[in-house]
Amino acid sequence: MVLSVRALGPDDATAYAALCLEAVERYPDAFCSTPDEVQALSPETVAQTLSEGMTLGLFDGAALCGMVGLRRLPFARAAQRVEIGAFYIRPALHGSGAAMQLLGAIVDHVRPLGVWQLELCVAERNTRAIRFYERHGFVRHGRMPNTVIGPGGPETDLFYVRDLRA
Repeated sequence: MVLSVRALGPDDATAYAALCLEAVERYPDAFCSTPDEVQALSPETVAQTLSEGMTLGLFDGAALCGMVGLRRLPFARAAQRVEIGAFYIRPALHGSGAAMQLLGAIVDHVRPLGVWQLELCVAERNTRAIRFYERHGFVRHGRMPNTVIGPGGPETDLFYVRDLRA
């Protein structure tokens, strides 16, 4: 297994859309989107999103097996911040260091952009993800109740920040 990470582009749209669908079907509580919403995205919309250069893909050889979406606010006064969105790695790679490699690639990708603060929200019930982020320097700064309405009712997210200057 040879893992590598790179920014995804429009040519990756088909593989990326398939991986997104896999992610929301496998872990519906971890993502805001539903499978129907992911399937409704046009290939052009997916390609446009990827053309922005803020989605990273984890590859095992030529196969896309993980991804993370990043979002930068379009305001000069918030240029130091990037939000980590959907983060997914195929279960076969869990425990292999793949998530740590993808997280390291995020830092390498955003630092040249002048970013020094990473932010993310994680479902309060997602203890595995919480442990991972906390082990890698993310500090909890709050709770966001009613983030989404799931099958069991309103769900709460936790807000985390990692300062890259430290």
